[in-house]
Amino acid sequence: MGTRATKGTKRSTAGARTETNGVAPVTAVTAEVMTLAEAAAWLRVSEAGLRADADSGRLPARLVAGEWRFNKAALLEWLSHPEPPASRPKTGAELVEHIRRVRAASSDPETEEEAEEFIRQMYARRKADSAAG
Repeated sequence: MGTRATKGTKRSTAGARTETNGVAPVTAVTAEVMTLAEAAAWLRVSEAGLRADADSGRLPARLVAGEWRFNKAALLEWLSHPEPPASRPKTGAELVEHIRRVRAASSDPETEEEAEEFIRQMYARRKADSAAG
């Protein structure tokens, strides 16, 4: 396996890069951390779609200094396991339907107004949670 030098950087024919001018070498750990653009290209999806999935917490990602970072090993693990069935409603319509089913099966005489107030509170809580984290 040979190496070729280019202005202070040695690059092996295997693609591993080491810095020779005082900069820390790129290790396997940092090579597995991808930016949004790199992860989108690797997964062959749009950056917008990947960002939406990261924002929703649907896939493993970390927000670092305001930018998404993706660990290749974590993404491979995530890809290898099918998603469990949704345990909670994802849309407002699903939430309303879920509340109606629960109310129909319950002896609690909750009014439509109380249900709507509950939904407003849940949306406000979800919005506050997403803004905080």
